[in-house]
Amino acid sequence: MNPVVLLEEDSYRILRHEGIPAEALAFLDEIAWGSEGAVYENKNTKEHSRHIHRPVLMAIHSGDQILATAVFCHTKVGIAASYLNCYYVRYFASSPKIRGQGLIKKYGIRVMELVREDVHAPTVFFACVERGNKPSFKTVQSAGYQHTWTATTNGFSRFFPRSMEGVEQVTTPTQREEVLALLGTQYREHALVQFDSIFLHDQYYVLRIKGQIVAGLQYHRAHWVVNRMAGWSGKFLLKILPQIPLLNRIFNPNKFEFLALEGIYIRPGFEKEWGRLVEDVLVKTGMRSAMYWMGATCPIRERIQAAVDPGLLHPFVKDSDVYVMASFHEVDKERIKQIQTLPLYASGFDYV
Repeated sequence: MNPVVLLEEDSYRILRHEGIPAEALAFLDEIAWGSEGAVYENKNTKEHSRHIHRPVLMAIHSGDQILATAVFCHTKVGIAASYLNCYYVRYFASSPKIRGQGLIKKYGIRVMELVREDVHAPTVFFACVERGNKPSFKTVQSAGYQHTWTATTNGFSRFFPRSMEGVEQVTTPTQREEVLALLGTQYREHALVQFDSIFLHDQYYVLRIKGQIVAGLQYHRAHWVVNRMAGWSGKFLLKILPQIPLLNRIFNPNKFEFLALEGIYIRPGFEKEWGRLVEDVLVKTGMRSAMYWMGATCPIRERIQAAVDPGLLHPFVKDSDVYVMASFHEVDKERIKQIQTLPLYASGFDYV
């Protein structure tokens, strides 16, 4: 389908694409993400883009060249046992050629307005901005989005992960129904709950004890090239750690491969067993590191922190919070207030 021209002004055009065309993927593959903290390149964009739920690309063009992008992913999210229409904004990126000229703020706000004009139902829009990325924060804020939740970045690593009996891969409809029921109950009082990427590539695993599922997780393979990290610890990670044979199994900035986790399920009292499940999945995938994102007030996160040793990676990534910026359309003020008090559900797929 040919893109639709939504706006022409001076030498710039805003085009709406159904899906993400090849030229946009090539543009995104060259983007260095981040700002004042870690700066990295995401090398799985092309693979992950195939599985984004109903993507609409809004792109700023000059001639045939893409200068900036924002992908709006259309879905429904669970909010305290009810559902709300949702657009999640990802791949909000710009070319270095136009940064600092005010164009991203000007046209970024216009892009947000154009998408909103086509929405005729109660809807939540949200975008994730890495803490410290002040330009993106100000642009998204100017478009009417507010810092509503904070997603924490959590690392998990093992030099020598161990297998565990009782771990099974979820592949059948019956197994999937069982998992979805458990997840639905566990995250019933959370916000932005969606399981669009659960069971992707049959990569959901559970641990059963005496026939009962006590722990579960979905993983996605991720590959980053990390170009910069803040502080003395960042310099250590980038310059020294790659030269240490054992440590570079956990983190190699030139080829940081890890598992992004989501759909985390833990039966109360089995937090340590969940940690053992992560280890088993690391063994199965030949990996040493994993990361997952959870709301700062999520009670499941608190349970994991209290019971599971995260390993060496976590101290280096734990300060990489993500601000979840939200905007509401045709949602009454009282419901917005109630939504804002709920803990956040974070999908690992959306963060990689």
